[in-house]
Amino acid sequence: MMKDFVFQMPDKVEVGFSKSKRIGEIAEEMSFKKILLVVDYNLSKIGVVEYIYDTLRKRKIDFKVFNNIKNEPTISEVDQAIGELDVATNFDGVIGIGGGSTIDVAKLLAVSGSIKGSIKNYIGINLIEEDGLPTIMVPTTSGTGAEVTPNAIVQDPVKGWKKGVVSSRLVPDRVIIDPELTISLPPKITAETGIDAFTHAIECFICNKSNATSDLFALDSMRLINKYLRRAVRNGSDKEARYYMALGSLYGGIAITNSGTGGVHALAYPLGGKYNLSHGLSNSILLTEVMRFNAETVPEKFVQVAGTMGIRKDALSKERIVELAINKIHELVNDVGISFREFKVSEEVLEDLAGLAMAEQRLLQNNPRPIGYKIAKNIYRKTLLSEN
Repeated sequence: MMKDFVFQMPDKVEVGFSKSKRIGEIAEEMSFKKILLVVDYNLSKIGVVEYIYDTLRKRKIDFKVFNNIKNEPTISEVDQAIGELDVATNFDGVIGIGGGSTIDVAKLLAVSGSIKGSIKNYIGINLIEEDGLPTIMVPTTSGTGAEVTPNAIVQDPVKGWKKGVVSSRLVPDRVIIDPELTISLPPKITAETGIDAFTHAIECFICNKSNATSDLFALDSMRLINKYLRRAVRNGSDKEARYYMALGSLYGGIAITNSGTGGVHALAYPLGGKYNLSHGLSNSILLTEVMRFNAETVPEKFVQVAGTMGIRKDALSKERIVELAINKIHELVNDVGISFREFKVSEEVLEDLAGLAMAEQRLLQNNPRPIGYKIAKNIYRKTLLSEN
């Protein structure tokens, strides 16, 4: 099918081991004089990124470290940071170093000069009207793809939801993908962020806004993650696995930027917001069942997914190939040790979750098969009340 589409991504992406040592050089190239460094709380506390500070000091570039947000950012935390830092006045560039939450905060702070009132007022699509400060993003996980997307996720823990601020003005200027920074990730985080990246890829591939370019990145993202995630979980020091997982995550992020996600994410945000589950775990819980639901509408897409996952299609019916692809997805989640058998909810909670999911129309409308309230509730029931 021929579609009109617009392709966007950062101005420049650098990939390779030890590339993060070039941050000082890149900051100088971008004429940064005073930088806001938004750093993952845990990384800053254990000193993992001290060498990055040194690269800036050697070039006499002034910087301030902001590491106050320890988990997925809440609206009140972002509002407080915007008020206290006055980023547009005090800095001329922003660098984000960490996982998806840290990078999301960095992106929001970079555009905070044009934020009036609470960041809550900007939840939605293209509500940010002005460019922010130039940015450099350095991910330390292989999962969210936040370093290349126009999205930033915030949560309201009282109301139990997570929602996205989406704007092309949030797409970073420069990105450094250094697989070395992921080697110390524990298996659990490696697994959950890896499945998050796989979810990005497959949802972008089957969604209504998929296009020729996003499909290229999404298919190769699935191929790489299926091939290397198990290895990265088994042995975090496997440099080849870490390198290709970093690429798989990057490709998934590029696919998000150019097509978007769907039903898994729409149902995952309420689950994560209500129970404070990681985004990767929330996606993992829902992935197989939502894909099984969607496969009836776009079976030809799942035949292609099967190919990326190494399924031999000779002499098999389309129905059988699709079934095998769904099984392979389920196996991948299980093989990397993601378990949610201990996580149970009551029947009464399902109505609340389904209601919250219906608010995610931006994502639901991109899903290839309509998901209404009753269907959402049934998917939650199958994933949360049955034996996993």
